[in-house]
Amino acid sequence: MITFKGIRQGLLVILDDGALWEDICASLQSKIINSSGFFKGGTIACDVGHRPLSVGQLVGLRAMLAEHDIVLWAIQSESELTRARAAELGLKTELAPVTSAELPEVIDASQSIQTGYIDGTDGLLVRRRVRSGQMIRHPGHIVVLDDVNPGAQLVAGGDIIVWGKLQGTAHAGALGDEQATICALELSPAILRIADVARRFQAGKRAKHARPERAHIEREEMVVTEWNP
Repeated sequence: MITFKGIRQGLLVILDDGALWEDICASLQSKIINSSGFFKGGTIACDVGHRPLSVGQLVGLRAMLAEHDIVLWAIQSESELTRARAAELGLKTELAPVTSAELPEVIDASQSIQTGYIDGTDGLLVRRRVRSGQMIRHPGHIVVLDDVNPGAQLVAGGDIIVWGKLQGTAHAGALGDEQATICALELSPAILRIADVARRFQAGKRAKHARPERAHIEREEMVVTEWNP
C-alpha cells in the first residue's frame, strides 16, 4: 500500500492508487507513529499516482504530517487536477533540485525499499566527516568512511557502519528492524538506538579502550561486542 524511496530532498512516499484515501492516510500515520525516530524532522514528497485529490484532502495530509514534525513539500501526480490543487497550496509538483535555503540539511540517497523491509543491499555511502548539527537519514543502510562528530546524527532503516570514530548519535533499524546493527572502528557515541531499544553512553569513558565494536539487540537488550571488520 505504501512504498518509501529515498531522494536528495528527503523521502518520496509512493501511495497505492487502488486503496481508499482514508485507508492510505491511516496506514501512513500508523507507520510514522511506529517509526517516529526515522520520520521526525524529515521532509516528504508524495506520489499519489492517478488519484484526483481535493484541496481538503491535500490540506488534511499536510496537517497530519505536520503533527508528527514532518514537512510535506511536494505532490507528484499523473492527475492534472491534483497537480493544480497542490500548486494552489504552494506545494511543488516536480521533484526538481531545490536550494539549501528551502530544505533542512538532510542527506538521502535515491534508492527504494518496501515498507518495513531491508534487503541487505540498499545503502548510502558517505565519503566525508559528518559534523555537529548535520543529519544523515536513509531508508536503507548507511556507511560513513570518516568520523561522526559529537552532535551529528545518523538515522538508517538498516545497518550503520562507521569506518572511523562514532561520537554522535546513531539510530539503526529505524523502520522497526530489530536485526539491524551499528558498527564503528571506535564506538564512543552519546546515544545508540536500534529499532525501539536505546542506550545512552557516558562521554569520554569508552575512548580509553578504543577498538572496533558492534552494537546489536540480544534478548530485547542492546549489547556491544568486539567487531572484527
